[in-house]
Amino acid sequence: MLNTKSLCCIRGTRYSSVIFAFLLIIVLSESVFAQSGRVEGTVIDAETEEQLFGVNIYIEELGTGTTTNSEGYYSIVNVPPGEYSLRVTYVGYAQTRAQGVEVNIDQTTTIDIEMQPEAIAGEEVVFVAERPVVERDVSASTRNIGRQDFENLPAADLGSVVGLQAGIQGLQVRGSDPDQLSFQLDGLALRDERDNTPFTGVSYTAIQEIQVQTGGFNAEYGDLRSGLINIVTREGHRERYQGDVVFRYRPPGNKHFGPSHNNPDSYFIRPFLDDEVAWTGTDNGNWDRYTQDKYPGFVGWNTIAENTMQDGDPSTDLTPRAAQQLFLWQHRKEFDITEPDYDLDMSFGGPVPGIGQYLGDLRFFASYRRSQNMYTVPLSRDRYTDYTGHLKLTSDITEGAGMKLTLEGLFGRQTGTNSNNSGLPGIFTTTSGILGGDGTQGGGMSRVSYIESRKYSTDYWAPTQVDRFMVGGKFTHTLSSDTYYEARLNHFVSDYDTNPGRARDTGCVQEFGNNYCADEAPFGFYPGPSDGIGSGMRMGVGMSNSRDSSYVGTTNFEFDITSQLNRYMQVKTGVHFVHTNSQVNYAAVDEFLPSGRTRSAWNKQPLRGALYGQTKLEFEGMVANLGLRMDYSHANTDWYEYDDFEEAFAAGYDLDEELEKVPTEHQVNLSPRLGVSFPITVDSKLYFNYGHFRSMPTPENLYMVREQIIDDQVTRIANPNIALPKTVSYELGYEHSLWDAYLVRVAGYYKDVSNQPALVSYQSMDGRVEYSVSHPWNFEDTRGAEITLEKRRGDFIRGFINYTYMIDSWG
Repeated sequence: MLNTKSLCCIRGTRYSSVIFAFLLIIVLSESVFAQSGRVEGTVIDAETEEQLFGVNIYIEELGTGTTTNSEGYYSIVNVPPGEYSLRVTYVGYAQTRAQGVEVNIDQTTTIDIEMQPEAIAGEEVVFVAERPVVERDVSASTRNIGRQDFENLPAADLGSVVGLQAGIQGLQVRGSDPDQLSFQLDGLALRDERDNTPFTGVSYTAIQEIQVQTGGFNAEYGDLRSGLINIVTREGHRERYQGDVVFRYRPPGNKHFGPSHNNPDSYFIRPFLDDEVAWTGTDNGNWDRYTQDKYPGFVGWNTIAENTMQDGDPSTDLTPRAAQQLFLWQHRKEFDITEPDYDLDMSFGGPVPGIGQYLGDLRFFASYRRSQNMYTVPLSRDRYTDYTGHLKLTSDITEGAGMKLTLEGLFGRQTGTNSNNSGLPGIFTTTSGILGGDGTQGGGMSRVSYIESRKYSTDYWAPTQVDRFMVGGKFTHTLSSDTYYEARLNHFVSDYDTNPGRARDTGCVQEFGNNYCADEAPFGFYPGPSDGIGSGMRMGVGMSNSRDSSYVGTTNFEFDITSQLNRYMQVKTGVHFVHTNSQVNYAAVDEFLPSGRTRSAWNKQPLRGALYGQTKLEFEGMVANLGLRMDYSHANTDWYEYDDFEEAFAAGYDLDEELEKVPTEHQVNLSPRLGVSFPITVDSKLYFNYGHFRSMPTPENLYMVREQIIDDQVTRIANPNIALPKTVSYELGYEHSLWDAYLVRVAGYYKDVSNQPALVSYQSMDGRVEYSVSHPWNFEDTRGAEITLEKRRGDFIRGFINYTYMIDSWG
């Protein structure tokens, strides 16, 4: 159990739930976000144009196939994304092979085949299938990025590839925050439910296909409001080994313009070293007014030394020269970058040697990525590192019966310096984050307060580490060429550790003058008062205030079944269950100045579920996706009953003793979805989509009780019954193919966002009660337009250009 009054967690038993989840995978296996497509078409006699019945269609790489019906029509469902060869055979006709058949996630690939009467025994007709530039069955702004595409992009990681797409900046999709995004790896959810943000640390070389969708999501997708990123990783080949390595290297070197921070001419150093002003002060007249305004004011070392001799303590007496040397000691931090930045990404896969052939052609694909980014200014750590290992095992349990089992495991670790002093998640990752800062990076060096402490000490922010661990599996059973079901189970863990670094050596480390003994400052963590000489740089108090020992584990189980009822109609239905183990424990701690410092801790087990049904109708002049989703959510806890100006929120009270608790509410929401594509010609289409989408609030809005450490006064309380944030979106788009190589897409959209959490403050007349609580009162209206020009084919030049225009209103 988590002690809500404690600032650390018991870690020894955490991974027992992970072991249990892994065992459960072996028993149950796993389920479904659409990670496959469909191949269909018609087979005719090339001379008479008659439809041929009973023709054998076989996908060579998968070992599956079907036969044509009386209308010469065939359909094969549950085809993983990739490029395949179709072998077509029929008595009396030459064998035909279609190469380069490209299948994308959740889309239909149409391959119509003309068979030639066999003139010579054993002859074969081979042709290369070419995917149309305008994909008629896509009713939303969707981009499928294959291996050939993203390997040629100027990007070193998955987030950079996604950020290049229209309407996306970083992981913000059409103006919405990353917590409204759904990120899937082979259908397994990679969501950190500490703050609902996606984990994107996937190996670049392991990716088979990326699908980026910015609107019009089918009913099978839940807990998203802005965007969907589907990642399908490569499978090991049955018969051969294959691998890739990508390495990028930046030699050591400074990442800023101008002199180093400890250069004698730098802003914070020159007034204290320049002999023209260092001894008698910057206002002594030796500097002109322009130079004087460029640097901090300083009274001079003569005055500083005189003050040390007037305090009655001989051990602190310093001469002007000794005082200056002490200043240099306290500003001795090295800023030169002596190690490189690099990105290493490699993968390798193939048949499992020795036993693979006896276990359903068991094959593996393993990948590893590691990146290092040296900080512009060394902090409690001098670099950000990020690495991920991923292993995927695939077995065709019974090839003839169409049973397939996939097991996956992933481990990732991020280390660096925490980007805030409040205990919230966040790591400095970029130069801009450290020097300029933004809302996610805690302000960096851009804040004026204690800027010298941020630069010249090591421990203004605390070192931090985040571990991620995922195990999952998928079991697929193809009942026929038209029907299959999937079951999916995965467990994803995020484990946070943010605490101060090593303690400062407060002994006599360096002597100055005859008597003065200096400790290790400003290096090392020290929670008490400690100020630098001359400049008054803070070297203690307010340092490394962040504490975080949170652990969040999420288990997802899904099951669905898909059936192609006839040539025109496909139906799909499924269920989804999510259980979260949320053990959150963080605080802002200052031993010397505890006033205003707060802690937040909870141990909760929220539950979610969903049931959906959808159909895909495909006609010559229209393709429609219709669906309805029912979502269930329950905070699964008892919560406080209180009045708006509850006395128990004041200092000195214990909520659990003062207030009664009642069970939280069960919430059920219905979300209709509609997407329609109208092929106008072979080279153009018009599409429209509409839908209701909901996502979970952040855990702070469900479970937080923030109390001041010094007196237990409540400063913020959550609302576990808060309505789920809702987005109603509309999109209208047009696509046109030019010269069978270029795609032009123009799309306009509108998003009506409601039920967004808003912090509302309450304060009693006497000021004893003062707190904030979340209410679903915020709204947002987002409308915009996107234009994309993409060259999809060509041997030498391929690429795309995007233009995005967006207006956002909120209140």
